[in-house]
Amino acid sequence: MRRFFQFLGALCAAGILSASAQNVIPGNKRPPEAEPLPAAPAGEMSSGKVIPADSPLVPGDFVSVQIVEDRQDPWKTIVTDAGEIEISNLGSVKVAGGTAADAASLVRNYLLKDYYKKATVLVKIIRKSATTNRPDKATIAGKVGRPGPQYFNAANPLKLSEAVIVAGTTVYSDLRRVQLTRGGVNTIYNVEEITKGGRTDLDIPLKNGDQIFVRDKPIVF
Repeated sequence: MRRFFQFLGALCAAGILSASAQNVIPGNKRPPEAEPLPAAPAGEMSSGKVIPADSPLVPGDFVSVQIVEDRQDPWKTIVTDAGEIEISNLGSVKVAGGTAADAASLVRNYLLKDYYKKATVLVKIIRKSATTNRPDKATIAGKVGRPGPQYFNAANPLKLSEAVIVAGTTVYSDLRRVQLTRGGVNTIYNVEEITKGGRTDLDIPLKNGDQIFVRDKPIVF
């Protein structure tokens, strides 16, 4: 019997030593600490690279332009081969060679000259030009706040609903009957169902030369 208790004591001692070696307290319910997450590969940070504020604008640069007083989201455009950016249907301003801040100042002065009494302009470089290839262009017209061309490419694609939103709509814009003309063929899309109804499967990517027309909403008496 004495030998049995000695053997039992040895087993207990071995169990305690095993628990101590594994840094685990017997009966403790706390889960082990999670292992640190592996660092993200360096290549994944390239898309988030910050463009220097003093980077000069060149043809092919994608930029966003916002006029704060319009109370609308910024729209995307591109610096043309002539070094200009188009300001909706109000003409164009030469900005190449200057920074985004310089461009904002030039656009502001242009707007104050003939179109606005007060203009706060924000210009941001979205992506620097990486090629001399011409970008694709779609044109939007009709009942929108900023009719005119919108530019895109494979790196910065543009969908129908995005183009309509960027152009700016009002309560009088008929988003249920937006006309897209492609290759001479007219097709009607319900953009309201895409943006408000969650039917993103009905949205389509735009192609070069597409023409979008937003009708006036019918007046119901």
